[in-house]
Amino acid sequence: MNTTTIQITRLSFLKMCGNISKHNILRSMGVVEELQQMLTASGSTVELEDAMLALDNFYERFHADILNYHSSTLAEFLNNIRWGIYEYLQPELRRSMVWEDGVPPKYRYIYPKKVVNNFAKQCYLELMNEISTPPYVRRFKVTKYLKLRY
Repeated sequence: MNTTTIQITRLSFLKMCGNISKHNILRSMGVVEELQQMLTASGSTVELEDAMLALDNFYERFHADILNYHSSTLAEFLNNIRWGIYEYLQPELRRSMVWEDGVPPKYRYIYPKKVVNNFAKQCYLELMNEISTPPYVRRFKVTKYLKLRY
C-alpha cells in the first residue's frame, strides 16, 4: 500500500469533507478532481478513477480523525465568538431597551437614528432580542492537548 503525504489547508479539508458528506459520489466529482490535483501536487500522479477510490480514505482520515480531533477546539472558538458578540452589544442593548409599566412588564427598543428601513428595524429587533439573555453554553476552554496536532 502506497502512502502519500499531502499538504492541505484547513479550509480546503473542511470544504471537501462537507461536500463529501452532503453529496453522493456522482455529485462529488469536483471533490474528486480537487483531491486528484492535491495528490499530483504532492508527487503522486493518479488517474481520476484512483482519486475516486481514494475519496473514502481521504474522508475517513480528514473527517473521522482530524475533524473530530479539532471539533472541541472549533466549538470553543464558536462559543467565544458568540460570547464576544453578546458582550460587544450589551451597551447598545442597555441604550436602546425601554421598559414600560404593565403586568407582565413590557419593553420596546429605541432604534438608532440611522436605522429607518423596516427590514433593518426588524433585523435590529431580532438581534437585540437574541442578545438580551446570555448564551446558553457557558464559556469553556479545551485542553491544550487537543490543540497540539495538525
